[in-house]
Amino acid sequence: MKTLTLWLLIMLFAALWSTAQDCAYTLEGTVKDYHDNSSLELATVYIANLQRTVSTDVNGSFKIKDLCAGVYYLSIAHIDCEPKKITVDLTNSQKIEILLEHHVEDLQTIKVIADVHDDHNNTQSTTRIKKETVQNYSGATLGDALSSVAGVSSLKTGNSVVKPVIHGLYGSRVAIVNDGIRQQDQEWGIEHAPNIDVNTASSIQVIKGASALRYGGDAIGGTIIIEPARIISKDTLIGTVISQVQSNGRGGSITGSLNNYRKSGWYQQVTATYKRLGDYEAPDYVLRNTGNETTALNLGIGFKSFEYGGNFKYSYYESSLGILRASHIGNAADLVRSINSGTPTVINDFTYAIDVPRQEVAHHSLRFNAFKRFASLGKLEADYSLQFNNRKEYDIRRGSNAGRASLDMDLITHNASLNILLDASNTTTVNVGIDGMYQVNTPDANTGVRRLIPDYNATKVGTYLSVNHHLKDNWIIDAGLRLDSYKIDADKFYFQTRWESLGYDQQFPQFEIRTEGNQLLTNPVLDYGLFAFTAGTKYFFNDHYDLAVNVSSANRAPNPSELFSDGLHHALATIELGRLDLDKEQSYKFNTTFHVNHGKLDLEFNPYLNFVSDFIQLVPTSIETTTRGAFPVYQYEQLDARLWGMDVSASYNFYSKQPVKQTTENDLVYKVKRLLNFNSQFSYIHGTDIDADEPLIDMPPAQFSNTITWFNAVNTGLEFYLTNHTVLEQTRFPNNNYEVNVPLETGGFEMREVNISQPPAAYSLWNAGVSYSFFSKKNPKVRKSLLKLSVLNIFNTSYRNYLNRQRFYADDVGRDIQLQFIYNI
Repeated sequence: MKTLTLWLLIMLFAALWSTAQDCAYTLEGTVKDYHDNSSLELATVYIANLQRTVSTDVNGSFKIKDLCAGVYYLSIAHIDCEPKKITVDLTNSQKIEILLEHHVEDLQTIKVIADVHDDHNNTQSTTRIKKETVQNYSGATLGDALSSVAGVSSLKTGNSVVKPVIHGLYGSRVAIVNDGIRQQDQEWGIEHAPNIDVNTASSIQVIKGASALRYGGDAIGGTIIIEPARIISKDTLIGTVISQVQSNGRGGSITGSLNNYRKSGWYQQVTATYKRLGDYEAPDYVLRNTGNETTALNLGIGFKSFEYGGNFKYSYYESSLGILRASHIGNAADLVRSINSGTPTVINDFTYAIDVPRQEVAHHSLRFNAFKRFASLGKLEADYSLQFNNRKEYDIRRGSNAGRASLDMDLITHNASLNILLDASNTTTVNVGIDGMYQVNTPDANTGVRRLIPDYNATKVGTYLSVNHHLKDNWIIDAGLRLDSYKIDADKFYFQTRWESLGYDQQFPQFEIRTEGNQLLTNPVLDYGLFAFTAGTKYFFNDHYDLAVNVSSANRAPNPSELFSDGLHHALATIELGRLDLDKEQSYKFNTTFHVNHGKLDLEFNPYLNFVSDFIQLVPTSIETTTRGAFPVYQYEQLDARLWGMDVSASYNFYSKQPVKQTTENDLVYKVKRLLNFNSQFSYIHGTDIDADEPLIDMPPAQFSNTITWFNAVNTGLEFYLTNHTVLEQTRFPNNNYEVNVPLETGGFEMREVNISQPPAAYSLWNAGVSYSFFSKKNPKVRKSLLKLSVLNIFNTSYRNYLNRQRFYADDVGRDIQLQFIYNI
């Protein structure tokens, strides 16, 4: 018994001694900023097992004493940081380091600046189109939405094919980046609109210059960045349904988006759009065969935490677009009569049918993206995308070829990139990256029509470096450079006589392969070394005034359309001739932006000057009659150009009373601002061919727009707006008129001038609308739905847009009444 008692005492003493030993451990640690490795003072460290909280000192340090061996669950938090949970298996005293991202709110959200004219960290002129404005164009095109920005115009082929023009430049001079992917969809020609569903955009950023070097150095006009909805790290479901009907075209569109987010970081996104319109109508007649039908789908799945993430996205866009029937003429006499008289040669009743001539396009894209953040360093991002584009153009054909496409091209583009963001410093941010592109164009050889664009493959490899540095709190500088190597390898047939008449037999004998009948098979292989540079500074006089100056230089290689076009462009009803000996363009641009955001006034003044050596433009030269009709002939030429101009935009708020209202739910008190807003924009560009000392063709005329909006009018959520858009006559244009030998009814022929140069008269359009917002009962500041009625071209004004290639044949669209309903899930 004594022995048993002794053993029990020994075991109890051993247990007490062991416990005392195990509970003498210390856990020390520091809490730092993941972004810049700075110490975080007053961070809280909560030990769930002990229900105990400690705080960090001025050095970000904490110490917890007298801990026993075991597993501890810690929750760490700091103001404006993403909370973090960790597990510590304590077997002896330890010292740990915990990293929180103090700037997570800045990095996880899209920066939407109150004054949309300015990006405070960019010396280039930038404008952001907010989501509310984008939604106004849910049934329109990307080009229509972009034209709401001062300095951005639209180059049109009818009302469905719309290309953005920035400071007088368009096409491959303007890069369009859709959710991180530079769009590649045979956008070379005037009549090729970007195949993008505008409803996928949460916001759109327009950069008026060549400063977005990450996406290419050839965007001498500017870069358009389409940003999707941001990722939210919480369990929530967000969606929107937008339906719209309109009188002009007698159709409409419907789009729906659904975003499923999880706190774990996983998310899924889907957006679907369908649009159908019949023939548009001018004030005095139906624009025969101008309807369109579009289907679009975007899917995404991914995972995102602060430290790492990745996603997979797929998008599909398909559209069938009618081309104005009156633009396709049977003979030279009809062409002269149509252009000179201003009256369409074909006027029929309204129909939804999309007949020939028409375009059919289908665009698919796949994207894989992954990123990893490294403490005290920055972010590494890898990207791969595959784009497939098919374009068919249907002409008026008869016999065995009826219903067969005249042009059928497949374009496949692979892009891969690796980018590093170094942002650990509080004052300096560095971006560096490398990317590559491989592209293959394959036209169908069995269309029975000479290929407009030949078979080719192209490769591009580039690297860039950009630096943004804050000299002081009120002064920043940025600079960047980019180098690209671009190679295009084509197989193309030329008529032997044309090859020799252009002097190519002397200039490019190395491209000749063999002769087949009256045609010569050639293998043009062209290499271009491209260089881009940008540097600028921005000075903030105070919180309300800033001035930015930016200088940039960039190269652009001629695109396949400019090099190889050789035949009928059915969408434009023109014969287009490229030039194999075109050099790369060289741009030197000086851009200044003065910005004021003071009280009720938001003002931006943006003058610019751009010299472009070897500027490529497409000009009319003559008329050619073929078995399919008579068509104007356009040819690419090269010259030295000078473009200067200015953009001015201003917004002023006239505040009225701010009545205080009180809800019955939770007695929430909030203020309603009733105000009048006046928004004005003006843009002017002056383009000159320095060599010939004459104006450039297709320069946007001076124009200004004024809008007055009454927010919360009469009642909360009620809004009225009235807009006037005035376009002045373009008085600076080259004389490209030519004469055509036209047969007379009495016999014989007569030479008549085709007036293809004279721009249309000035015009002024009035638009008006009213909308009512329905707010959430739980949160009166959250808009649940919106009902909007708009009337465009109220007075049904007849006009023609100088930048609409179909202005030669018919008036632009007349009055349009639109009804839109937006519902937020």
